[in-house]
Amino acid sequence: MLVFLAAFCGFAAGLILSLVIRDRIVKNLKRFFVRVAELVNVPDDSPPPYVLETIRKTIKNLEDELEMAQKSRQNTMTLLDNIVDPILFVDSNSGEILFANAAAQKIARPVVTTRKIYEAIEDYYLIEMFDETVKSWQVQEGNVIIYIEGKKRYYSCKMVPVLLPKGEKRVVILFHDMTKEYELNEMRREFVSNVSHELRTPLTSIHGYAETLLSDPDMDPETRNRFLTVIENESARMSRLINDLLDLERLESGEARFDFQEIDLCATANYIITIVEPLSADYGVKVECDCENISVVGDQDRLVQMLLNLVDNAIKYTSLKESGEKKVKISISRSDSHAIIKVIDTGPGMPEDALKRIFDRFYRVDKGRSRKMGGSGLGLSIVKTIVERHNGEISVESELGVGTTFTVKLPIRRVESDEDV
Repeated sequence: MLVFLAAFCGFAAGLILSLVIRDRIVKNLKRFFVRVAELVNVPDDSPPPYVLETIRKTIKNLEDELEMAQKSRQNTMTLLDNIVDPILFVDSNSGEILFANAAAQKIARPVVTTRKIYEAIEDYYLIEMFDETVKSWQVQEGNVIIYIEGKKRYYSCKMVPVLLPKGEKRVVILFHDMTKEYELNEMRREFVSNVSHELRTPLTSIHGYAETLLSDPDMDPETRNRFLTVIENESARMSRLINDLLDLERLESGEARFDFQEIDLCATANYIITIVEPLSADYGVKVECDCENISVVGDQDRLVQMLLNLVDNAIKYTSLKESGEKKVKISISRSDSHAIIKVIDTGPGMPEDALKRIFDRFYRVDKGRSRKMGGSGLGLSIVKTIVERHNGEISVESELGVGTTFTVKLPIRRVESDEDV
C-alpha cells in the first residue's frame, strides 16, 4: 500500500511539473510572438501563422534590399573603375588606402588597398600634400611626377578631405594625367625654337650681305654678283620654309581640300622619274622603277607631292655616298587590299635612333648637309600627313652604309564600273 501511494505521489508530482513547464513554455512563446509582432509591426494578438508569414515577407524584402544595395555598390565600383583618372580613398588617421580604382592601381605598387599611402606611391611631394591635408583639413592641389614602367608621367593632384556621417574621416585623392599637355607644350616650345632658328640663319645672311652692299657702292661687279646670289638663295630658302609651314598647317588642320579620284600609280611614278631626271643626272644617281598595274583612289597632286618628296630626298642623300652603287628604286606592288609603294636607296643610311624621329618637324639626321641641300626639315612631316589623309601608313627601315627604304601602304578602294550600277 505504501509503495502504491509513493508511486502515485511521484506520478502526480511529475504531472504537476510537466504542466508547470508547459505553462511556462506557452507563456514564453506568447511573449516571443508578441515581441516578434512588435518588430514586424503587426497587432499583438495576431495568430502565430500570420506573424510567421509576415516575418517571411520581411526577410524576403530585406534580402531584396540587400541585393539591390550590393548591385548598386558593384555599379558604383564599375563606374569608378572606368574613370580614366586615378582615384584613391584614404583613411586620414592611419593613411591606409581603402579604395583604388583601376587607373590608380596602374600608377601604384601592386595590391594597393590595405597599403599605406607612402608605401603605395613613392613621391615625397605627394606624401607632404597628404599630411598637410590631414593637418589643415583643407583641400590641397599640386603637380607630381610619377614614373610608370620607367616612363615619366605628369599628374595634377587634388586632395579633398571628407567627413563621413558617422564621424569617420577620409581623404579623396584625385589625379589627372597631364603628360600629353606637357608634351604638347614641349613640342610648341621646340617648334617655336626651330622656326626661329631656321629663319634667323637666312635673315642674318641677307642682312649682312645687304648691309655690305649698301656700305660699299664701289664694290667690284664679281663680288657684288656673288653677294646678290647669296641673298637670292637665302630668300628662296626662307620662302620654301614659309610655304612648307603653311602647307603643313593646312594639311594638319584639315583646311587643305583633297580631290579624290582613281589614280594610276605607275603613271604617277613615271611622271616623278621625268621630273627628277635632271637632278639625278647632276648628282650621278640612277633612278629606276618596278611597278605593277595598280590604281588607288586619292588626290593626284598630293600623291605626286608625297612621292616626289621621298624620291628627291633619296637622290640627294644617296649622292652623299662616297663609294659604291648610287641608285634609287621606286617599287609599286599589291598586297591584299593595299598598294605598297617603296622608295629604296643605296645611300649612307641612318642610325637606329634617328628612325624614331625622322617624321618630326625640323628633324634632320645631318643638319649641316640638310641645310646645304636646301631642305626645310618639314618634307617628311608633310609626306606623313598626306599618307594619313589617305588612310594609309608610312614606315622606314635603314642600315648604316647600306641604304634606306621608305614604305607607304595605301588602301585600294574599288571604283564602281557601269556593270556595278
